Amino acid sequence: MEGSDNPLKEDEDELLSNNPKLSNGEGNTVKEKVRLIRQLIKARIRKGRSICIDILENNSDDELIPVVLRLFRQTFGSDEITDFKNYLKLGNNSRKGSIARGLIQVQNAIYEDNPIVFLDSVASEYTKKLPAEQALYKKAVYQLMVQGDRKGAKISRLKLETDFPESHLLADLNLLLSDTMTARNSTINQGLGKANSEGVVTVEYDYNLYNNYPNPFNPETVIKFSLKEKSNVTLTVYNIEGQKVAELINGEMEKGFYEESFDGANLSSGVYIFRLNAQSLENTLITPRL
Repeated sequence: MEGSDNPLKEDEDELLSNNPKLSNGEGNTVKEKVRLIRQLIKARIRKGRSICIDILENNSDDELIPVVLRLFRQTFGSDEITDFKNYLKLGNNSRKGSIARGLIQVQNAIYEDNPIVFLDSVASEYTKKLPAEQALYKKAVYQLMVQGDRKGAKISRLKLETDFPESHLLADLNLLLSDTMTARNSTINQGLGKANSEGVVTVEYDYNLYNNYPNPFNPETVIKFSLKEKSNVTLTVYNIEGQKVAELINGEMEKGFYEESFDGANLSSGVYIFRLNAQSLENTLITPRL
C-alpha cells in the first residue's frame, strides 16, 4: 500500500506471512489475531481494520471483543470519523444478541438524538451481560455530566451495582458521584484586567487547572489551565489506579491562559485524573478529576 495508509513502508504481505494460519484461512486464536492487529495499526495498514471486522462478526462472543473494538476504533484516522460512525450505525453485521453487537450499539448511542433511549434498550436486551454493564455505566455518566441529572445518575449506578456487584466501573461512578466531585459549571477566568496609575490595563493570572466535564462518549477533551508567571510545567494524565498514562506537557511556559487537547481514544473507558505541576517562585500542584 502507498501514501498515508502505510507511511512506514511496512510490507502487508510480509506481516501476514509471519502469521500463516491467519492468512491461509485456517484461523487461529483471537489473541494471536489481536497481536497482529496491533502490528498492522502501528504500521498504519488498513488490513488491521478488516481483521477487526472479521473477529467482530465471526467471533462475536469472544472475551477479547472489548479489546478488538477499541483497536478497531484506532484504525480510523481523524479524517475518517464519518466512516466509523457509519459502521457503528449501518455496518454492524455481528450476530444478533452477541457481545460484539451489544457493545457496538453502546458506542453508537452517542450519535443518536436520544442516547438514553438506546442505552436503555441495550441494558434491557443484554440483562446481566457485558453490553448491559457498559450501557448502565455510560448512562450514569451521561446523566451526570451532560444532563446534570445527579439523581438519575445515582439510580443508574444503583442498577449497575445490583446487576454487576463486582463491576470495576462502580469505582469510577463512586468517585464521580462523591461530594467532592459534584458536577457544576465553573466560570473560567482567563485573567483579570487591572489598570495601573497610567490607565494601562494589564492582565493578571493565577495558577489554576480548571474543572473539566467532557462528553463521556467522546474520547477527545480540552484541558484549560493558567499560569501566574513563567514556569516549568508538566501536565500529566493518570488512571484511577494512579498509573501514568500520558504526559501532555513538559517544559518551560510563559504566564497566561492555555488550552491543551487530549485524545483518549486509545485508552479504556473510565475516570482519568489530570495533574498540573507548575514550578516557579512557588510550587503549585493542582489535581482535579474528570
